[in-house]
Amino acid sequence: MQLQLLQAPCMFRPLLTLVRRVSSPALILLATALGGCASDEFTLEADLPGDFQLAGDAEYTQSAGDSCQGATGHNLRHRLFNTPGHAARPQRVSFQVPLSTRAEGCDLQLSRIRIQLDGESTVHPNDAVQPDLAFAILTFREQLPASVWEPPSKGAIIFDGQCRWLLPPTGAGTAVERRLQCSASDLQGRWFDATPGGTLRRSDLAGRTVRLTIGSAPDVPATVTASGQ
Repeated sequence: MQLQLLQAPCMFRPLLTLVRRVSSPALILLATALGGCASDEFTLEADLPGDFQLAGDAEYTQSAGDSCQGATGHNLRHRLFNTPGHAARPQRVSFQVPLSTRAEGCDLQLSRIRIQLDGESTVHPNDAVQPDLAFAILTFREQLPASVWEPPSKGAIIFDGQCRWLLPPTGAGTAVERRLQCSASDLQGRWFDATPGGTLRRSDLAGRTVRLTIGSAPDVPATVTASGQ
């Protein structure tokens, strides 16, 4: 599949914040192509514990009823941002995220961002499931379901979460590794049995800030569940 985003009209401009954080020429080119005008983007911030690395994959889909038949089909997925490494201290990172884009003649709307939280710089090449990875999810809709939290109309929209390490049983040996667990939480540190993040209405976001605040909780035995906090 070939992306034709560079042929998009004047509504697109470079994502300068993102470009400063990437070194790959391909990522820089894609960031330039996907950058939106100020009226069609929002700021995504993330407060991270020390030693965390962040990567975000965005999904853009056609609007309901759109009859565009471009080669991209009905969606486009790509790496939206990636922090360059594991900072030793807690940090805040910030990225500009386009709410829409255009590919191969099709207008696409942001529908989902999956944010990978990498809790340590150690590499685990032999593990099928990486023990130091967890995820946060942001979904974007035209309308919010009645059961979904209604965000404030002004100021930053904040989603709280916490991460901790689940420790292997005593005597398990070095073959059993600790595992990262991340969950949504409230300001008092209470854990919820849910992935960090939430659902947002696209029309609320232009020019706004969405902040994912991830705190660090004490290590616990692997037998403890998120709801058992």
